[in-house]
Amino acid sequence: MTGRCHLPAGVIALALAVVLGECGLAKADIISDPVGDFLPTFKGARDGAFDVISAGGTFDGSFFHLFGKLAGPVSGAPPGSIPLYVWGINTGTGPNNFANIGNPNVRFNNVFTLNAAGVTNNANVKGRIEGDMVFLDVPLSAVPSTGFAPQNYLWNLWPRDTSPAPDPAPIGNANAIADFAPDNAVAAFTTIPEPSTLVLFAGMLGALGVVRRWRKSAAA
Repeated sequence: MTGRCHLPAGVIALALAVVLGECGLAKADIISDPVGDFLPTFKGARDGAFDVISAGGTFDGSFFHLFGKLAGPVSGAPPGSIPLYVWGINTGTGPNNFANIGNPNVRFNNVFTLNAAGVTNNANVKGRIEGDMVFLDVPLSAVPSTGFAPQNYLWNLWPRDTSPAPDPAPIGNANAIADFAPDNAVAAFTTIPEPSTLVLFAGMLGALGVVRRWRKSAAA
C-alpha cells in the first residue's frame, strides 16, 4: 500500500519564499571602521571607548537592532570623560547635519542616544552596554517614515565625549564627536525574518518531517 499526502500549494510556496527570500539574511552586514581615526575636530579623550571599529544594523519588520564594537571598553573611559553613543536614523528627510565638520553625507532626522549607564533618551528604546559593545533596539513605531520604506532606512553611529567645552562657531559642540561609523556616510539595515516568521517556518519544517515519516510508514 502506498500512502500519498499533498501539502497545500500555498504552504509549499510560503516555505520556499522563506527559504529563498530570507535565509542568508539573518546576519547583519557589518561595516569596519579604522582604529584610531578620530575626527580632527574632536576635543575629547582619544580613548578606545570613543573609537568605533565595527558596527551594524538589522531590521526584523518590527524593530531596528543596532550595535557597535569599540576599540576599548566603555568603562575604560578616562576620569572626567563622559561617553555618549548616538545613532542617527534617516527615514527619508535627513538634512545635511555635519557639513560644518567635514561630514556632509551623514544625514539623519532621528537621533537615539545611549549613555555609559545604558540609559537611552527614549523610554520605548532599549539599550545596553557589554564591555566594548553597545546595543540599541528601536521599535518601528518610534521612527515613522518620512519618505523611505522602513527596510530602506539608513543609519550612522557616532560616540561623543560630552565633557569638552564647545568650540566657537561653526564647530560648536560638534567638537564632542569622536568618530563616525561609517565614515562620512550612512549604512543600510540588513533585513532579517521576524521571530514569528521563523517560528512559522520551523513549524512547516516539522510538518514536512511528520508527513515524510508517515508516507514511509504507509509504504512499508
